Amino acid sequence: MKLIFFALLSCLNIQATDNPLTLAKQKLGETPTGFQIIHTGPGKPGTAKIIKADVPNQSTGAPESQRAIEITGGDANTRHYTLLLLENPKQKDFVYSTRFKIIKGTGVRAAGIIFRMQPNKRDYYLLAVKPDTKEAFWTVFKNNLPIKGFRYDDDQFTSPKDGWQSIKLSCEKNKLEWTLNHRRDFVEYDPSKVPDYREGIVGFWVRSNSQVQFTVPQIHSLKEERQIQLISLLRKISRENNRVLTLQLAARSNAKEAPVVFASLKAEEIGKPAHEVITKVLESRESFYGQKNGIATVTVPINDRNGKTIAVARMRLNRSKGAARRNDLAYGNNISKVLQAEITDPRLLFK
Repeated sequence: MKLIFFALLSCLNIQATDNPLTLAKQKLGETPTGFQIIHTGPGKPGTAKIIKADVPNQSTGAPESQRAIEITGGDANTRHYTLLLLENPKQKDFVYSTRFKIIKGTGVRAAGIIFRMQPNKRDYYLLAVKPDTKEAFWTVFKNNLPIKGFRYDDDQFTSPKDGWQSIKLSCEKNKLEWTLNHRRDFVEYDPSKVPDYREGIVGFWVRSNSQVQFTVPQIHSLKEERQIQLISLLRKISRENNRVLTLQLAARSNAKEAPVVFASLKAEEIGKPAHEVITKVLESRESFYGQKNGIATVTVPINDRNGKTIAVARMRLNRSKGAARRNDLAYGNNISKVLQAEITDPRLLFK
């Protein structure tokens, strides 16, 4: 799914806000601050503390020392659940991600994340896994009882060999999308048939007396997440095209506004007025070129599927000795095509 260009212009003034789930400032060996631990079912609430864990890198598999929240459920009873809740802020439309591993437990070994929990702390959504039986669940809770949802079975759910589950959840209105261990799924529920929780608390969930380590928990607004994705794309282009020194994208939010930079390899440029050449490219739909001291500056239009110019890419390139202007322009146009391929619906540029 290509989310890269959704809502770009609405991201302009987003500053790098703190991730409310960050563990960076939490004290090792202590219960994390800013959270509340509760339980449902028999027994007492479990425990939670900050630890250092050896977590395999998702790309290389090499172990990395990372901070983690270690939650241990309070009772082996199958009907016991321990929940660690982020007290503030409440989340509406957002992206929530984490990795976790079930270390041990004599009861039902299961864990996951809760979201959009209501103030009564009895109504919420749950996305969880039970690796021993190769199952995963999306469940709607009402008054602490599961009333709706669906289950993956062993034909649909694959647990990683190293035991570290990976979840990334996106919530927008009544549409929920998630990636669980690289498998993508979604549900767009009918609010007239399913309890419709649009805003609420997020947190972590463990069943019985499972001991579970959660690491790299993150939560972002949809706008922040989309901007993160876009910057990631620009970095990828830069890595794959070694002549690129700088790269930025600019556009108008409406016909009466001057264009501004909405994404750049240089964070300080985002939200600033665009170079005057950007306006010329938007109006003429033609590429512009300049060179000085062995550096070529190429400014090219980004067109939608109907050929309408909706944005502009401006880049500075290392200029090889004797390179012709047409070669530099061709290089810039190839990068423009990569960006154009990511625009699935230009109307969402200015959402």
